[in-house]
Amino acid sequence: MRYREIPGTGIRVSEVAFGATPLATGWWGDHDDDEAVRLLHAAHDRGVTLFDTADRDGGGRVEHVLGRALAGRRDRVVIATKVGYAWQHSGPPRAGRPLPQDFRPQAIRDAVEASARRLGGAIDICALHHPPRRALADDALLRVMDGLTAEGTVRAWSATVLRGSRPGDGRRLIRQGRFPVLEVELGILGHEPGAELAGLAHAAGACVIARGPHCWGLLEGKYSIQTTFPPGDPRAHLSGDGLREGLRRVEALGFLDSPGRPWSLGQAAILWSLGRPGVASVVTAIHGEEQLAEFAAASGLPPLPDADLARIDALIGCGFVPDAGSAADPDADAAAAEVSAAA
Repeated sequence: MRYREIPGTGIRVSEVAFGATPLATGWWGDHDDDEAVRLLHAAHDRGVTLFDTADRDGGGRVEHVLGRALAGRRDRVVIATKVGYAWQHSGPPRAGRPLPQDFRPQAIRDAVEASARRLGGAIDICALHHPPRRALADDALLRVMDGLTAEGTVRAWSATVLRGSRPGDGRRLIRQGRFPVLEVELGILGHEPGAELAGLAHAAGACVIARGPHCWGLLEGKYSIQTTFPPGDPRAHLSGDGLREGLRRVEALGFLDSPGRPWSLGQAAILWSLGRPGVASVVTAIHGEEQLAEFAAASGLPPLPDADLARIDALIGCGFVPDAGSAADPDADAAAAEVSAAA
């Protein structure tokens, strides 16, 4: 495993991070707490030091599991979590119903302190979870953030940027200069605004943590047109034309793991994200030891060659329709939009 620095923080993170959300939500199968702890220990034993979650994941359960699993390893790991959603008062999550947000200064202080208690110690990287513009302009909130840092509850602040958000939102976060690291969605099948923001952050002396390199699992190379997902699984939207279009794009990337290549498709997806300027780490959703072994090993593999990067750039540039010419297929465009929104 290789490691990179979060500029100006003294925080060093593994290039491959453990996305802990699946451990306690039931989205990718059920894990009891003991199984989750064993998997987290196995990840750290393989050199993973960055563990990423959010306070809302499993209604706080993921943070509890992380706190239990890493209690004796806190000086050797980095825990990143997120606050800003009022999940405690919104009832059970329902598909298609967004959770309300609460960025009032006292609400953020309460959420951060609750996360720190569940995690059993200071939060290494605390992100504002999709903050609205008005929150970032609230001096009272900024004072609370500074106070939590001074008190030692938070080591470094971050903010997350949604794919499909207004282009200026991420740029504004970078210009504000308060966030040494942003969390962005950045994968081959969903690269903007993440790729642009990574470059801008790098130029400003900051960095990004890249999420979603596998586009809801599409770039793990294990789905087929017959793949189905159980009710409540967040990948359930990948069906019909959306899944068909996603698989077509994956097929166009088949050269990445052709015979003789030293990496799997899933590893190549991680290497592509790691190769973007400004990326400190890539968060992958991990829910099994076989997957952990594959993804953790990606950091030690050689980077993608320039010829492969050029082919990927060409595919991205033409929307993965290299022979489309000037004629547009509206059905393909609609399916492509669905896949991109899922990235």
